[in-house]
Amino acid sequence: MQSDIRDAALRLGNVEARAITGHPFDVWHDRLKSIPLGQHLSFEHDPVMVTGWPLGEITIWAAIAPTPPITDWPEDCGEIGSFYMRSQLRRARRAAWTDAALALGYELKQGVMIPERAAAIRAGLGGHGLNGLMISPGYGSFVDITVLIVHAAPPTGARGPEYDLSPGCGDCGECIKACPTGAISAEGVNTLVCLRHYMNKLEDLPEQDYPKMGKRILGCESCQLVCPKNAGLAHERPPADMADRMRIEKLLSDPDIECICKYVRLGEVDVKTMAVLAAANTGRKDLLPLVERLVGSEDKVLDKVARWAVNRLR
Repeated sequence: MQSDIRDAALRLGNVEARAITGHPFDVWHDRLKSIPLGQHLSFEHDPVMVTGWPLGEITIWAAIAPTPPITDWPEDCGEIGSFYMRSQLRRARRAAWTDAALALGYELKQGVMIPERAAAIRAGLGGHGLNGLMISPGYGSFVDITVLIVHAAPPTGARGPEYDLSPGCGDCGECIKACPTGAISAEGVNTLVCLRHYMNKLEDLPEQDYPKMGKRILGCESCQLVCPKNAGLAHERPPADMADRMRIEKLLSDPDIECICKYVRLGEVDVKTMAVLAAANTGRKDLLPLVERLVGSEDKVLDKVARWAVNRLR
């Protein structure tokens, strides 16, 4: 029955875990076809292809844990999204569930990627959101999804692809209005023009969108914070030690990369580039000398952003 896998998930802080079949996630795959990013994920939608196991010998377990939004960063700090601030906990929970399943004698397929949100939606843990996230009853979009791929016949009641077309989040349109770059529409989200995508490819960020970065260092939760499904969630403050290290002045001069990497993998150049934008977007003229020092940087993107920020602050 594999109920022991579910029990292990709940002991680790997940609020629910359910089994589904290993059928291809065609609904998810079809949604990516119009996005160039989807070309790199074309084989990940089919568990049979990534595991090499017969369909009847694949069980996928999906579990969710609440991750309350982390907000209220001090005014002089850059900001990191809640998802990334929970990264340590997420990795630890995933590793612990994997270890527990292995200790129970199950064979797992590790090191492969399948669409976790699609798996959780098939499992009935939530529905599709226009912003591309899963909306879970009671926890909104602020949930951590963990998936295990088990070499075993699906248990009785495991849900299949007939559940992939779950009802969406509705048509209130709040996320559409809140998206800084207009990446969300009634058809869904174009991830290639959202701020989060540009944070990975700062060289592609249009200069007219520099002000839209605000104080963000990594992550954008504009669409989540206005979502009615998240309205009742309790918010948490960032850890004091992290808030101190995220002061924009510190990020511009001597960022504590070791501490930041506990949460997110960012290099010093990327941190300073985002901090320059934060300094300019908050109008911190007192930080102008620190920004000016970055003009002429060997990194072309940092140099370009610093020149823009100097002009803005002056």
